[in-house]
Amino acid sequence: MTRFKNWLKLFSVLILTAVFLWVLLHYSIVDVKKIQNNGSDFQYNIISTASIIAGFLFTGISILISALGAERIKRLWEHNYLDNLYRAAFIGMLSDVITIVVALILLCINLLPKQELLLYKVELSSLIVSIIFFAWSFYYLINVVIRLKEK
Repeated sequence: MTRFKNWLKLFSVLILTAVFLWVLLHYSIVDVKKIQNNGSDFQYNIISTASIIAGFLFTGISILISALGAERIKRLWEHNYLDNLYRAAFIGMLSDVITIVVALILLCINLLPKQELLLYKVELSSLIVSIIFFAWSFYYLINVVIRLKEK
């Protein structure tokens, strides 16, 4: 039952994130043209931000792996209570890689205006997804640390 609940939570967050992104981009709440006008400086900042978030997520997974030696955490792992922690971290890291690749494409390749606008939307979307899943991973990781401290 825990596995099913974990998958349900994961897909719920993914769907809510997709709806959130659709609203942001469809109703022009975030003006992609303004981002486009910032030029290459913005792309370098995006690359730095995505790299930092990915680094934190990787560190969080490393902390989880090192904590598996503790009996309490090992039980949580064996009974699938930590599945969404590593899944959320993986989705966040994957989103960060997509953000970095798209930023590099925007920096290095001359594109048609429509293609460029689409890539800016993809870049912004993947960055937001990574931030959301970073926050979710952070929440799970804090819970793991608290359970370790209780011991």
